[in-house]
Amino acid sequence: MTDCVYCTSPFCEKHGERGPDYTDVCARKLCSEKLRDLREHTEWRDGAAQSNKRDECAGEECAAAMGQQCALCRLHFCTSHVRPPNYQDRSLLTRAEMGAQDHLIVSAGREPFGRPELFMSPSGPPQLICEHCAGRGKL
Repeated sequence: MTDCVYCTSPFCEKHGERGPDYTDVCARKLCSEKLRDLREHTEWRDGAAQSNKRDECAGEECAAAMGQQCALCRLHFCTSHVRPPNYQDRSLLTRAEMGAQDHLIVSAGREPFGRPELFMSPSGPPQLICEHCAGRGKL
């Protein structure tokens, strides 16, 4: 018996996967999808990191000089392969950022010229993310 690293539910070897470094994951669909996504992302990141070792953008088939860093995967990309996150897609926000953003949006919505869609994360300027991380979403 061991506990799932994602949902903390106990499971036996028949009902999950015991991985290296105690990455034990139960057979629940969401937990299995998280493990699959992590493995795919790690494989992609290892391959893309080879470009950064050559001081090149980690974007697929891009040999431009690296410049900006993705806030999620921490790889470096040229300016055409990173963008600010879409904060209307709240899956990229932490729970604290969501609460703070909700407060700002409600406050701004009360103002006569409030434009809540223009508000970004209250924790500072928007960080840049690569297209790969933007497409991953949140499981």
